Amino acid sequence: MQMQSLALGFLAAVSVGGLAWVFIYPLLSGEKQAEQRRTSVARTTPAVRQIEKSQRSRREQVEGSLREIEARNQKRKNVALGTKLTQAGLDWTPNKFIGVSAGLAAVVFAVAFFATLGPSGGRDPATAPVLSDPQSKTRTIDLGPDRSIVVDLQREVRGVRVSNSAVANAIVRSNQQIFIAAATVGRTSVTVIGVDGQPIATYDVSVERDGYGGLIAAVGLAFAAGFGLPRWMLGFLKKRRERKFLNALPDAVDVIVRGIKAGLPLFDSLKVVAADSPEPLKSEFNAIIETQAIGMPLGDACARLYDRMPVPEANFFGIVISIQQKSGGNLSEALGNLSKVLRDRKKMAEKIQAMSMEAKASAAIIGSLPPIVMLLVYLSTPDYIALLWTHPTGRLMLAGCVLWMSAGILVMKKMINFDF
Repeated sequence: MQMQSLALGFLAAVSVGGLAWVFIYPLLSGEKQAEQRRTSVARTTPAVRQIEKSQRSRREQVEGSLREIEARNQKRKNVALGTKLTQAGLDWTPNKFIGVSAGLAAVVFAVAFFATLGPSGGRDPATAPVLSDPQSKTRTIDLGPDRSIVVDLQREVRGVRVSNSAVANAIVRSNQQIFIAAATVGRTSVTVIGVDGQPIATYDVSVERDGYGGLIAAVGLAFAAGFGLPRWMLGFLKKRRERKFLNALPDAVDVIVRGIKAGLPLFDSLKVVAADSPEPLKSEFNAIIETQAIGMPLGDACARLYDRMPVPEANFFGIVISIQQKSGGNLSEALGNLSKVLRDRKKMAEKIQAMSMEAKASAAIIGSLPPIVMLLVYLSTPDYIALLWTHPTGRLMLAGCVLWMSAGILVMKKMINFDF
């Protein structure tokens, strides 16, 4: 009983001492106060929170600026004709451009119409084309109204029979030739009788108006000349102007960086670029200075550069200036990085050009072979290939060939052109 009491007393004393060591001793010894002091001295939470808040605010400003520029660029997809003329470097008004295009289309239509659908009067038998014909073979002859043709039978001819003389008529021109003259639209057959009274050849004569085909061809040429050619020229001038701009832009950005590092304001650095740069960079930076001089913020004026020069590099420049004007920061460092990016993109474009030159040369050779072969055949045997534009089926085949060749050229161009 005594031993149990001693054991219980010992355990109670140990428990009380442990609790006192844990809860009372730090208060009496000052360890808790020291720990609180060390925590308060080493506490960095408020500063971290302040830095995070500042970084978040700057990031939100940059994101907001990027969203505004992206929304502005989305609205520029449908570019007006006046803007396209400005991008091409022309000082024409839209009405002048439309008038020139319409005049060109009218001239081409008139030339094509009179060349293709000229007078269709009958031909003199002496100058009519001669169609040689194998012996005893049925052939089809396609003629236009009031057209004629001479057929060389290479056999003795006694006479001809025409099933429908209202459509076409035929007479014996010589002992081996007959003359067929078309009168009106329709179909008929011409049977050639030999000296023995037996048919030696039969011709299915089809008389059709060739005006529709010529009219369609004239309209197509007029559309290409009035709508396609001027816009192709606009695209060509625009691309040439953009290449000159991109070649001079990295040097201009370096001039701005050096000016800012030397202590010049950004606006004065832009004036230096506008004064010493070649065209079209000079006129574009002059436009920025003039726009800012009338009250527009410099960031917005630089962002509008993309309207007149729709290349990614101009967009990059406008974004950098716009973000710096709204959010602050080291502009010389940002423009220095932009200059490096612009030069790297230029090197990449030149590398792509060099690597794709072989494919472009192959595409050019393949695309030019059919017209070259056609020209050589026409120079050597014009009668052989003339059926392509004199016969209705030949015209249809020629149109199909042009269509498929155009589709092939566009596919090859899509395969060898790279965007980055």
